[in-house]
Amino acid sequence: MAKQIPLNLPIQADYSKRRFVPANSNAEGLAAIETYPNWANRALALIGPAGSGKTHLGTLWSQQYEAICLMSGANIAQLDSYKNRAIWVDQASMADETLLFGVINMAIYGNINGLLLTDRLPPASWPVAIPDLASRLGALQVARLEEPDDALLSDVMQKLFLDRGLKVSDALIAYLLARIDRSVDAATQIVDQLDKASASEGVNVTRNFAAKVFAQTETN
Repeated sequence: MAKQIPLNLPIQADYSKRRFVPANSNAEGLAAIETYPNWANRALALIGPAGSGKTHLGTLWSQQYEAICLMSGANIAQLDSYKNRAIWVDQASMADETLLFGVINMAIYGNINGLLLTDRLPPASWPVAIPDLASRLGALQVARLEEPDDALLSDVMQKLFLDRGLKVSDALIAYLLARIDRSVDAATQIVDQLDKASASEGVNVTRNFAAKVFAQTETN
């Protein structure tokens, strides 16, 4: 029988509510998001390292409250059209300063329903030239996300394997945890890689099979 070659398709990030796994590492951020709209001055800065869940929580919040999502390249030209809406600015430390100053002021004065800023760094450390903006950033309510811990990544991988109809051992999960980057994205990618490789060879996903895949990756 000819060997099946799995398609090397890009992984589409799944930011649905069912995919979010509560854990100690994201508890502070999740709790803060759930207190909306009772944020100080209607604004919250959600900070944490790559892969900690900022984008996932931001997506869930923006979907629930029909927020306008502004990326770092947005400008102030359409500021008036944001009135009476919720706003999410991702990668906020790179946003245009006048835009950032404008939306924070709109939140303070109640012209928008809420403002979520997400970034890796705390707002007080963002390099801004407008003194009043620096003052406002320093006064923002902040919630922190930590790097995903083993318990969270283990739960995520078990769930991802089960979604694919694969039941795997704890030994495999422990083996993978010691070899992947500390992020949910990395966990998703390795599960996808092992699923495709096992389907191609018609074998189960075991620790030994994962070791073989890692060895092949390292030699390529």
